[in-house]
Amino acid sequence: MRLKFNLMGIFKGHFILILVVAMFNSKHGSINNIEISEVSNNPSSRWELTDEEEGIKFYVRWVPISDEQKVRERKVEILAHTSLDNALKMVTDMEKVRLWMSGIKKASLLHRDSKDQWYSYALYGLPWPFNDREMITLCNMKQEAAQPRISINMESIDQSYPPAKGVERLTNYKASWELIEVNKTLVKMTFIARSGDPPAFPRVIQDPVIKKVFMGNMRALKSLLEKS
Repeated sequence: MRLKFNLMGIFKGHFILILVVAMFNSKHGSINNIEISEVSNNPSSRWELTDEEEGIKFYVRWVPISDEQKVRERKVEILAHTSLDNALKMVTDMEKVRLWMSGIKKASLLHRDSKDQWYSYALYGLPWPFNDREMITLCNMKQEAAQPRISINMESIDQSYPPAKGVERLTNYKASWELIEVNKTLVKMTFIARSGDPPAFPRVIQDPVIKKVFMGNMRALKSLLEKS
């Protein structure tokens, strides 16, 4: 049966991604708590390059989402030796996303309105005593005819889909992917994401763990792209 949604917004700026969904990992489980900022071209905030390795650059910045709240936005730029089609499948096919994004217990496509708009579902496992978290994401894709470039905007939504029992729903996530074909065997991928959900722990404890998992996910993505 076709699901009906009242849309609030999108998996923003970039698929964003997540995912860059970012997660806490532990030896016995993982805590998903995406804590990444507004996807925008806000001139008042500048990207800070925090880490750089072969083919991957990581950036962060703080962006105000209200007069009283700022959230952290993360960006990664990846140069992968792969095809544009392969890169697109790796970040939009939920079964493939599970291969490089840690902490996902379940991932599926809910339905498509068209080839360029769809809804996806992800369930993230957390260790006891925390509840697992789930997210429904609206994805909008744009392909430019003039050049080999694809953008995917994503935003979590919270309508017309009953939450699972004992699961918390993430509702303030926005992200985006931009995929550019440099040549037939090289693709530049840019992912930007943020979450307005409150942090589960003090930032001094949480942020280093989020960063470590986020970087691990992006390394795994690049590795899979270049092997496939």
